[in-house]
Amino acid sequence: MYINIYMRIIKDEYVSVFRDCLTDTSLKQGYTLPDDIEAYVAVLLGSFIDEPDFLPSPTFIEAYMNNTMPSKDLADVCLFVRGVFPKYGNKSHITTIGKSSYDNAGRQLRMRMFEDISQNFEMVVKIIRISTRPAKTYFKDIPWLNH
Repeated sequence: MYINIYMRIIKDEYVSVFRDCLTDTSLKQGYTLPDDIEAYVAVLLGSFIDEPDFLPSPTFIEAYMNNTMPSKDLADVCLFVRGVFPKYGNKSHITTIGKSSYDNAGRQLRMRMFEDISQNFEMVVKIIRISTRPAKTYFKDIPWLNH
C-alpha cells in the first residue's frame, strides 16, 4: 500500500499495474522515464482510480489564477487529464497550467523531480497516453475500445 504526501491511500495493485504498463511501454516503444519519475507517475495514476471527482472547480484556469489548489495537486490533475483523457478541454491551456504548476511545486517543495516533469511535460504525457491505451494496439477491431 502506498500513501502519498497528502495521506491518500493508494492500493499496491493499482501502482503495480501502472508500473508494469510504464515498463512495457519503455520496452516496446523505446521511451524511458527516469526511475523517480516513473515511480511517481505510477503512484499518480493509481491515486486517481478511486477519485471520481478530481477536476478543478470551476475550471483549470480559475484554479490556477486564484490558487484554489496546491500547485502540485493542480499539476497532477493536468498531467493525468492530458495523458489519460487527451481530448478533454483545451489541451494548450491544460499543458501550460500543468507545466507552470509543476515548476511552482518544484520550487515550493524543493523537489527537482517536479521541475524535471515540468520541463518534459509533453513527453511524460505521451508516455502516459501510450501506457494507458494498449487497447488501440492490441484490439483494433473492437470499436468501443478505440474512442
